[in-house]
Amino acid sequence: MSRRSSASRFASTDEGEYVVLDHQNMLSEERLRTEKSLKNIFQRIALFRYDDARSAVNQAFDSTSKQSGNSAFGSSVLGQLRPVIVNLIDKERDYVQSDLRKNKSQLIKNIASFSHNITSGRNYIPNTVDRLKSDLRAIASRDVGMTSRDVSMTSQNDVTALVRTVAAELDIYVNARFTMLHDQIITEFCKDAETAVKTSFCRDSLKSLHTVREMTDTIKSDALSPLKNMLEYETNVVEQLFSCSLALAQWDFVGSLLHLHNYNQTYKEFIEGYKGKERSLMGKKIIKDDEFPELYKWFFKLYELLLSKYTLYFSKTLFQDSSRKVMRSSTTNIVDHRTKLNDFSKKSKAATISLILNAANLERPFMGHGCKLFSEQAHSRALSPDVLSQDSDISLVRSWEIASKHSFIDKFEVIFHYGNGKDETLDEETKTEIVHLYSDVYHKNGKPYIYDTKRNRSYYLLLFDENVFLSVSYNTKKSERDSEIIKFLEDFKNSMSLSKV
Repeated sequence: MSRRSSASRFASTDEGEYVVLDHQNMLSEERLRTEKSLKNIFQRIALFRYDDARSAVNQAFDSTSKQSGNSAFGSSVLGQLRPVIVNLIDKERDYVQSDLRKNKSQLIKNIASFSHNITSGRNYIPNTVDRLKSDLRAIASRDVGMTSRDVSMTSQNDVTALVRTVAAELDIYVNARFTMLHDQIITEFCKDAETAVKTSFCRDSLKSLHTVREMTDTIKSDALSPLKNMLEYETNVVEQLFSCSLALAQWDFVGSLLHLHNYNQTYKEFIEGYKGKERSLMGKKIIKDDEFPELYKWFFKLYELLLSKYTLYFSKTLFQDSSRKVMRSSTTNIVDHRTKLNDFSKKSKAATISLILNAANLERPFMGHGCKLFSEQAHSRALSPDVLSQDSDISLVRSWEIASKHSFIDKFEVIFHYGNGKDETLDEETKTEIVHLYSDVYHKNGKPYIYDTKRNRSYYLLLFDENVFLSVSYNTKKSERDSEIIKFLEDFKNSMSLSKV
């Protein structure tokens, strides 16, 4: 057997020595055993069983050390991987269990908690993500002697190559999951209510998620497949939720619905897969729904909030196509904003309470209420005189008329209205007044309260979404600091704020 065929081959890059094994060579039993042990540890991390993962680390490395000799593992790269994996377990626990409602500085303090170095017994060392990435890169780029002609070195070289590959890909995983997905996307989303609902933030986040997905695809080691699958799920979930938020901001009825549906399907598949893996790995010890980490509870709460916004924004369409009984039964687990607005209107004796959409800021023309798909080709046809003679295309003409409005007032669309104790249409005079107050007063000085002396009418305005604002009016002079009204406005904004999940 030639030296070339009996030894593993390495490929290096400029940024770090990423090892590539020659799969045509027969892998050593020791390498396969090590890979299986590492995968077993990472499976427990992916199941949020962090104490079990620590136990698996001790069991795997202690048994491997006895089988292979302490000298081989005490000073080798495999021995160095042990404290790194322990630190990784601490990082996983910190991130998925952290309360996302805390501010950034508090999260950083949690991330920078100290972890005991179990291999040396020395004092506590800073266990930050940067330290973790630095240790992984040191292992991945470590120079390994491959000059020996002794065939007995093949087994050790196979294990060394595996560990260097795992370390290099773990570095990619840590950077993608902790630095990008959690710190740069999720945490930034949670810290600022106004930023969270902006179209620009959602678009930038979706671009970053695409980068995370590309980084995840470079992870090829079977030992890391549990962590890779977990990262793929989290990326997919956040992508669906952010895409739904973007679709809602752009008044996209169908797009919002599809993203909510896709999230629901992804979540169901995750739960089924999770319980199956846990049953096979941990026996009958099945985790309960309320025992999932904070991060995963946050996913579901954000989904419920988006669903409640969807049922409010498109309530006119949904109630037309479904009976009220069906609507109530299908939304029992989410906040019923429509009922809350109606109840407050009655309780406070408001003259009007309305949600108004600024359609001028939409990227596509406002298509009216209902399930209308935007089609450039259809609207081009709608401009043709021949269309007017075709009954089937009358709706297209009407959609184009709505989309082509030039009046400033007509660019604002009432998407929800309750007045005089019942559902009704907001009259044009009141709508015009509200829109002018919103544009001329609220936007200029940010003052949420306006009193119209001519009409003896008080207005409270609240911009809670990028393109949607709430208007509450009273046919009398109200105090600017009316505690009941101010509390309702604050509660409503918080309940509609994606960062307050």
